[in-house]
Amino acid sequence: MAQADDKPLVRRNFTLGVVNGSFWLLARALTDQDTILPAFAVALMGDNPLYVGLLVSFVSAGWFWPPLLMTPVMSTVQHRHRYYRISAVIRTAAIVGAGLAAWKLAGHSPVLAFIVISVCYLLFTSGGGIGLIPFMSVITDSVPPERRGKFFAMRFFFGGLMAFGAGFFVRWLLGEESGIPFPDNYALLFGAAAVVTIISLAAFWFAEEPPHKVETRRLPLIAQLRRGIRRASREPGFRRLMGTRVVMAVSYGTAIPFLVPYAYRYLGMTEAMVGVALAVRVLFYSMSNIAWARISRNEGNRHLLIIGGWMHAAALGLALITPLLPNVYVGEVLGLRFTLPLVLLIATFAVFGASQSGWNTGMNSYLLDFTPERTRAVYLATFYLVALPTAFTPLVASLVIGEAGRYLLAFGIGLIAVALCLVLCYQMTRLRGGGQVLAEGPSS
Repeated sequence: MAQADDKPLVRRNFTLGVVNGSFWLLARALTDQDTILPAFAVALMGDNPLYVGLLVSFVSAGWFWPPLLMTPVMSTVQHRHRYYRISAVIRTAAIVGAGLAAWKLAGHSPVLAFIVISVCYLLFTSGGGIGLIPFMSVITDSVPPERRGKFFAMRFFFGGLMAFGAGFFVRWLLGEESGIPFPDNYALLFGAAAVVTIISLAAFWFAEEPPHKVETRRLPLIAQLRRGIRRASREPGFRRLMGTRVVMAVSYGTAIPFLVPYAYRYLGMTEAMVGVALAVRVLFYSMSNIAWARISRNEGNRHLLIIGGWMHAAALGLALITPLLPNVYVGEVLGLRFTLPLVLLIATFAVFGASQSGWNTGMNSYLLDFTPERTRAVYLATFYLVALPTAFTPLVASLVIGEAGRYLLAFGIGLIAVALCLVLCYQMTRLRGGGQVLAEGPSS
């Protein structure tokens, strides 16, 4: 941990980390997997949810396997920041490749463009998975615990403001007034995301790495998994923790990526409205962290998981009642005509954003509180192994929805899954650990 005489190192890494995180949230917003990528899949491949499920599953899968394989490696490596730089190179090449594919291929070879972009995003998130442990190691060992809350809060605050503004850029770019046709509009969007991603990664590239505690002996992955499975068989708390992660991922994957295609098909949503949905979601995701940090500190992370679960259920409930509302005109926002069902759908994105933020904060912090530092690698390897198959939930959900458009059935399955998640959350033990990091899902 950083000592008093390491203050220049703390200041340097703190500043670079805030710049990195702020631009990272902006980059994620420009190609958001809950709004932008589903809209792009529909624009490229037509009204078939299979392509939405495939693309979002590729995006999600990359985050899981690198930490699973790298957890035992990192335990004995002193200089870890080099792996972050490797991940930065991979991510930069991947996001640039996605933009070039949208620009050069989408107009005349949509299937090839879809394949190339899906592979690029798998590489992009896989690079993120490679950089996850090195990033957290540098932050953990250079930013003191009493400053980590402020560190992540500042990343969320500045990044959230920029991401909110990005929603209006998306609204203009995908709207008719921009005059930029498909696929040039999405190619420009991916290009902007590439530029912002490079800024983000370049900032933390120059972070200075402090000394890390390392193990004297590397435990092979298979041995770690065996130990983790034995621990899971003996520890009901660990089983419940993994169970909540799995069923929440099922609920998320069956619903959120398909809100935009559902609204296109049944609610009269336009592409320009995707920008409004994005702006609302990232605003509530980022700004709600002020409340989540206070709840995590005062009430504990189990309480935060319960609140996040109930809010997730409420958002699914809002989505399920949209077809029951009369299709009456409500008013115009930014030149876009909104009906009552569309207003409720935008509210759904707001609640989803806040609930996802609270859930990520609670889950990652509870995981740190629950796992002893000495044997954390064993728990994490097992946790990532169990979570990996859930990355393909959107693909399974797309088969359930089918070309018949059974979106409400998928949303209903998501509601059942989050109900099961809440049952498990209420059975979890309330912990008072030292982890007060504001988690933001996949790290930068």
